Amino acid sequence: MPQADQRHLDLQALVSSTARRRDPALAMTEANFHTFPLHRGGRSLAAGGLFVLRLRLYVARGRLDRQIAAGCPCELSPALALRARQLIDPRTRQRLARSLRGVVQYVDRAVGRPVLVSAVVIDRAAVSADRETILGLAERLEGVDPVNPRGIVLAQKLLTDGIDSPLFNRCCARTIAEAVWEIADALGADPPITGFNAVVC
Repeated sequence: MPQADQRHLDLQALVSSTARRRDPALAMTEANFHTFPLHRGGRSLAAGGLFVLRLRLYVARGRLDRQIAAGCPCELSPALALRARQLIDPRTRQRLARSLRGVVQYVDRAVGRPVLVSAVVIDRAAVSADRETILGLAERLEGVDPVNPRGIVLAQKLLTDGIDSPLFNRCCARTIAEAVWEIADALGADPPITGFNAVVC
């Protein structure tokens, strides 16, 4: 099969990855985080408590993201639940999609010169080879299907990790396509439902 046709099929498969797994349980992925009450022991957080939680969340978001990326259930604590809401917010999804499209557009415009984003050199050859897969991920993020926050964390890591991301590291063990498929699988994963009183990761 010609390479262009294969990439077209890959793009179609990526965009429809959620459709292939459509079932009632998957619909809980995003809806649960939007409606999940932020409380402990049956008591809702007051406005002051929510403000403190948001402040702590801002300071600890890196640690929380690492826990989510490692598969820690987001219902284990108010902080994880709130961070999950932030990650799956449509504005976050749109921002990531714009960044992915921006990487592809930047590389497409570059002719015979280094490609720099925030002083980190993009692997132009790798981006060009897997541009349709990157654009497919952007389209997935722009869609309305539910997503799992773990996939959002992995998408952010792809765009910001100058050491372990195949967008930037030519010696990375994974290709961009492999990283994108891992993200696509994580976006469609259904998280377990666990109460706040469980052991916190």
